[in-house]
Amino acid sequence: MLSETKQRLRRVLLPVARGLAAAGVLPNHLTAAGLVAAALAAVSLALGSLTLGIVWLLISLLCDLLDGDVARLRAEQTSLFGAFFDSTADRLSEALVFGGLLVGKAFHGGGCGWPWTVVWVLSLAGSFLVSYTRARAEGLGMECRIGIADRSLRMALVLLMLVLGFRWSGFFLGALSLLAWFTVVQRFIHVRRQALAVLDAGPGGRGHPAGGNES
Repeated sequence: MLSETKQRLRRVLLPVARGLAAAGVLPNHLTAAGLVAAALAAVSLALGSLTLGIVWLLISLLCDLLDGDVARLRAEQTSLFGAFFDSTADRLSEALVFGGLLVGKAFHGGGCGWPWTVVWVLSLAGSFLVSYTRARAEGLGMECRIGIADRSLRMALVLLMLVLGFRWSGFFLGALSLLAWFTVVQRFIHVRRQALAVLDAGPGGRGHPAGGNES
């Protein structure tokens, strides 16, 4: 459902992407702008301004939607670094927003009890692992796009949480955490099945890649 909504948004925003591409805007410019907007969202949340945080977060997500379309429209000027920068900026944006939420809850939202802190840590770790499992699997040549808690769903939950305020943040963080870790398990099983299929293929299979451990 969210993926369909995302595709509809992209179709609506396609004329904007075309205009930006024609004006000479590069995908990396939009990625950087989205990262700056996420940082401003984090500062707003840390200061207790949920409304301003929502506005900056929406701008960040808009830049994230547009950079991919601009990259496709300007394929001759894109590079592997652009994809790396985009993925890294996405992770940093999430970390900034979660950090701003933590500070805002501590100083403007009634404080952080240990249950809230636990679900905050689990949500952040789960969000990062959802992205990492896909990136690591694809780096090993395997497909790993399954799972419900992709970035679109996670950000939708964060936005809804901010709309409803700090009071409901623990509930939404708990839901986000459960969905994220469920997705991690889904991807773990999915990748394991692919790896076993390669192993069963015998000598013609890929086998274990050298340097498979990541620090």
